[in-house]
Amino acid sequence: MHFYLQTLEYFPFLLKGLLWTALVSAGAMGFGLVLGVPTAMARDSGNRLARTIGAAYVDFFRTTPPFIQLLWIYYAMPLVTGWSLTGLQAGLLGMSLYSGAFLTEVIRAGINSVERGQGEAALGLGMNRLQVMRRVVLPQALANMLPALGNVLIMTVKSTSLLSVVAVPDLLRNAQVISAFLQRDLEPLTVAAFMYLALTLPLSLGVSYYQKRRRPGIA
Repeated sequence: MHFYLQTLEYFPFLLKGLLWTALVSAGAMGFGLVLGVPTAMARDSGNRLARTIGAAYVDFFRTTPPFIQLLWIYYAMPLVTGWSLTGLQAGLLGMSLYSGAFLTEVIRAGINSVERGQGEAALGLGMNRLQVMRRVVLPQALANMLPALGNVLIMTVKSTSLLSVVAVPDLLRNAQVISAFLQRDLEPLTVAAFMYLALTLPLSLGVSYYQKRRRPGIA
């Protein structure tokens, strides 16, 4: 108990780490959506090259460990491109690319869940394909995508714990700093685990609640 009390003395420091975790997660989801929408459209387009590039991106980032992706972006990419990134920049880029691959498939499934006849009817009314996507398809697809989007957000929050390896002052990194100072791992990491839980549990409960509201006949 003594060491838990000592750990809680550094609670503001842990809160700063939690804030960085939340900010990077939100940024990764935002950039991931910006990347995911056009990639999802490319995956279902009539252009073979666009389909191939989209599939290669999704398959690569969904099937390789995000830890390796992050290390490659931070350590190897500067050797290949000459562009050096800070830990925060590398972390945000890595998490965006990783979440974007999952978001692509979520968006693609949501778009395909909208009845094709609605898009054809909108085209018949004189809308172009971009207008059909923006005004007809995406608003309906969004309602179907929300649970999956919530799950990707939860996954992204948990994956940000990897940012500690590139010195981003996220929750895990700050917990490790406290562990080194106190020379105790159990208490700081336990407190950090409960702080991750406090961030992800409301998201999980929100997803479950939304799914039940969408399907009221299912307990």
